[in-house]
Amino acid sequence: MAAYTVTSLLRAYRTNGQHFLENSHPVFIGTDGEDVYNPSYPLEFCSKTVLPARVERRDSETSKIVLFGKGTHKDEWTPVPEVPFLQLQDPCWIPIGNRLLLGGVQVDFSPAAKVLGWKTVFYSYEKSSQWVPFFIGPAGMKDLRFCILPNNKIAVFSRPIGGVQSGRGQIGFIVLDSLQDLTIEAIESAPLLGLFTSEEWGGVNQVQVLQDGSLGVLGHIACYSADMHRHYYPMAFVLDPATGKILKEPSIIAERQDLLPGPSKRADLVDVLFPGGCILEGDKATLYLGVGDAEVQTVTIENPFN
Repeated sequence: MAAYTVTSLLRAYRTNGQHFLENSHPVFIGTDGEDVYNPSYPLEFCSKTVLPARVERRDSETSKIVLFGKGTHKDEWTPVPEVPFLQLQDPCWIPIGNRLLLGGVQVDFSPAAKVLGWKTVFYSYEKSSQWVPFFIGPAGMKDLRFCILPNNKIAVFSRPIGGVQSGRGQIGFIVLDSLQDLTIEAIESAPLLGLFTSEEWGGVNQVQVLQDGSLGVLGHIACYSADMHRHYYPMAFVLDPATGKILKEPSIIAERQDLLPGPSKRADLVDVLFPGGCILEGDKATLYLGVGDAEVQTVTIENPFN
């Protein structure tokens, strides 16, 4: 299978066009001026509709995940006071049967605030109003995602970086017999899908089991431009978990110039769209996007998995 590139996918996106049915700026209250971005997606949690998102100062990478509940006005969100925040970046939900996990990226900093390393970690929320560690992913791996298949096996998407094969970041995929088999060794053994060239990278943000049993994968593809600015694009594809074959090829589903104006954390992050999750409603899908590492926007589009 040939690798996909930002250039080819962006050309196809601009040629085919995307019909944005709605685009909005959610408003986050009670954050003391901190930026809110890179959300997951809203769902029912603790008898409320909640949306986890990354919160931090504009001049910092030290982040926390805060759960926001729906406010009194449309597109307004306020922190849920009874749920403690987690000192993580880039949240994701992982539903596993009757249990719900919240994942994020744990970054280790030096005393001088230099990044030393990172890993994806998952927590389970217990009735004692505490987050309890559930699983810790491999060192150096972001965008680790998994879901339960209809046959109760576990579909796992990894994102190793480094080396000849993984380059700046590739997507791996493996099916495990059960959650007991979810180990660092199993994750690191996942065969690569080979979606990207060595100079570009990407990862999975959310995976959903579709009605026919295939997997709807929401992810991103990214690259540097000549001036070393980052360019991130949300993409979607469909994969057969039984064979690991791609049934619908990756496609870019939004780009920055099509969204509402807004701030960015730095000049090199203006063109960053980070898709935290999407909610499917028949022929439509609502995307929850981090924009410019500084804000959240939502976009309703045609279902990208159809």
